[in-house]
Amino acid sequence: MYYISGMIKNTDGILSTDIGATRFKHVALTKYLKRNWERNPNVLMRILYNCDVSEYIGALPPQLRVRVPREQIATVTAQFRENLENWLIRNSLDLRAMDADRVYELPEIGNLFNTKCTLFARGINVYGVNPWSGSLGFVCKMSFPEIDAHYALKLYHDNLSVVMTYSHGPWFEVGTALAANKAEPRDNVPMYMASLKYEKYLLSQWAGDRNDGVDSRKNKNTIFVSRSDEDEARNRRQGRRIDWGETYLTNYGSMSYRARKLYRQVMNLDAMAVKKSIASARTNLQRKDVDAAMELAGLVAWYDDITPVSQFLAQFDKQR
Repeated sequence: MYYISGMIKNTDGILSTDIGATRFKHVALTKYLKRNWERNPNVLMRILYNCDVSEYIGALPPQLRVRVPREQIATVTAQFRENLENWLIRNSLDLRAMDADRVYELPEIGNLFNTKCTLFARGINVYGVNPWSGSLGFVCKMSFPEIDAHYALKLYHDNLSVVMTYSHGPWFEVGTALAANKAEPRDNVPMYMASLKYEKYLLSQWAGDRNDGVDSRKNKNTIFVSRSDEDEARNRRQGRRIDWGETYLTNYGSMSYRARKLYRQVMNLDAMAVKKSIASARTNLQRKDVDAAMELAGLVAWYDDITPVSQFLAQFDKQR
C-alpha cells in the first residue's frame, strides 16, 4: 500500500508580470524537471515567468534525430519547434472544432527530415464526441509514414478551470511525464518534446488508439502512481502509462535514493544490510533518511498486516 505524497506548497503568490523585471538565470528545464517533481504546477509557472529559461522542453524523437547531421541537430530542432508552433497557431481553431476526421500534410516539417509528415485529427463522431478527446485536451497523430515513425501530439483545450490545472493540463503533465519517464521508463510511454508557449503541446511515442487490456507492471516499490480513476485501460498501452494527468509521487518515490534503499532492505528483512545502512548514516540529513525509511516501512507493514516486517522493525527499535 502506498500513500500519495505531498501537500501543495504555498507558492501561489503573484507572478511577475513586469516586462522590464530582472529575469534570473536557470538551468535547462528538461534536465531539471526530470529530477525535481513538484505537485503544484505554479512552481513551474513561476520559473518560466521569472527566469531566463526556454519554454521548449525535450529533444527530437530518436527516429527523427538520426536523420539529421549531428552538427545540425540544434538548428533543425529549433526549426521543428517553430514550424510546428506556427502551424498549430494557424490551425488551432479548426482542430478544436473538427466535425469530421482529417489528414493534414505538413511538408514544412517533413522536409526537415527529407520525408513525408502528416497529422491525423479526429472529428466529432456519431455520438457527438471526438474519440481522442478528454475533458482537458485532445490527441492528434503525427506520422512520418515513410520511416514508420508515429507520435501522439497532445493539445489542450483553452477553457481549463484553475482547479483542474492542479492535476491536469500542460503545466502539470509536462513535468510529470518527464519525471515519471526518468524514474520508471518501463512503465511510461516515452515523452519526447513539449512546449509551454502559445499553443502548448506534449509529443510522445504513439502507442495505439485501441485499449489493449494489458495491465500495468506489478511493482511493489512504485515511484509514481495514478489515481484509480485515471489508472485505467484507456490511459495505458502494453501496460505503460500514456497520460500523466492525476499522477503523483508515492511516499516511497518522494524519499531520497538512500532512504529508498534502506526501505527495501527492511521490507526484505535483510538485517546485515540494514545495520550497515544505519551505521553509515552520520549526518543529520542521512539520519533523517533512516527515520523516513523506517517510518514508511512501519506504516506499510501495519496497513498491509505484514507481521514479519513489524517484528523485524521492533527488534531494531530496541537496538537504536
